[in-house]
Amino acid sequence: MTKRGLSKRERVLLFITLLLLIIYLVVQFAIYPLFSRYVDGVQERNQLIAEKAQVETDIMNTAEIEVSNIVAIEKYEQILQEYPRLIPNEEIDRILTDLCITNGLKPTALRFTNSFGAPRSENDSTDQQDDSYLFTVVVATMNMTGNYSSLVELVDDITEMQFIHITNLGYSIANNNTTEEDESANITMAFELTFTNP
Repeated sequence: MTKRGLSKRERVLLFITLLLLIIYLVVQFAIYPLFSRYVDGVQERNQLIAEKAQVETDIMNTAEIEVSNIVAIEKYEQILQEYPRLIPNEEIDRILTDLCITNGLKPTALRFTNSFGAPRSENDSTDQQDDSYLFTVVVATMNMTGNYSSLVELVDDITEMQFIHITNLGYSIANNNTTEEDESANITMAFELTFTNP
């Protein structure tokens, strides 16, 4: 039996098979791992870019929060300067009495009807009366006698005071004189006085 060589067609098929095998091995063990590492690197790079953007946003927000905190502290200190510290009822009595007398009115009675606090935070209960309050509002009602022009002067004075507000005003003429300006009247006035807590 004689040994014969491969035909041209068989050699071509063998060459193509070897070439395909080499291409498969190169793709499987060289190109695919490199491409996989490239894709992983791109994903990691994108994740790092997103994290960097988040950190930059957090840094900007931190700066804004610090600025807003400084503004809030300044506003708080300004409010503390606008309102006096809480004082005893006897002192409040003296202030209101002096206001009336200075404006030509005669106080006849003063009663404190209520007192309530403004909480320091939304979580605080509004029925407590301790130093969790930022402000304490004292409600007082004063009876006085005097004429209309004196009453107008008193109202003007109180309007200029930040911490005292008139919440109710009753005015009734006691006797009839010749002019309305000189008529003596019974006056009832309710006040809300706002104080910061010590």
